[in-house]
Amino acid sequence: MPDQTERWIQWWCAPWQWAHPDWMALFAERSGLPALAPQALLCGRHNAFLQTVGITPSQPPEPSASWVQWLMLSADRQRQALNLAGSICLGRAAFRATGPFAEGRVHDDALQHEDWCRSVAKALRPGAWLAPSIDDPRLLLAAWAGEASWSRLRLSWAPDEVQHHVIELPQNKLQTLWQSVLWRVTSA
Repeated sequence: MPDQTERWIQWWCAPWQWAHPDWMALFAERSGLPALAPQALLCGRHNAFLQTVGITPSQPPEPSASWVQWLMLSADRQRQALNLAGSICLGRAAFRATGPFAEGRVHDDALQHEDWCRSVAKALRPGAWLAPSIDDPRLLLAAWAGEASWSRLRLSWAPDEVQHHVIELPQNKLQTLWQSVLWRVTSA
């Protein structure tokens, strides 16, 4: 298993390895390639993929401990983190059971986290700084990540599922939110 710094560098420099299959299909389509050919092209033409998906190639910045922690989470834990952030900031008591990351199933721990989510929401007061139009916790993740990281992270979902741009939100609130959520999902 790669160490955390190596994982960060791989994630930054080769985002297609973790990209949703629809991004690869989009790359193939825009490159005029058959569906199976993009992997072969990626062996030597990384910039072609990055340009297709709107990523500016760059050296990876110093890894943030929080970001590396997010990357080291399993897909289920990342889903749980998004659900918790949704419950805290979007004010929906049942968000985790019915939100976009529930995959149609009720989580066994929904009630277990309800009091905790309510407590964090009282401390953060998201109603004072979060626009009512924000209805997806991935927007909170994007705002926390920043433009450079979000351009790569958004590849985790299908192209039509997430916004490409990052909204401006108070970083102190986002930092507290995601530190709390990461603590909760890693200690559960």
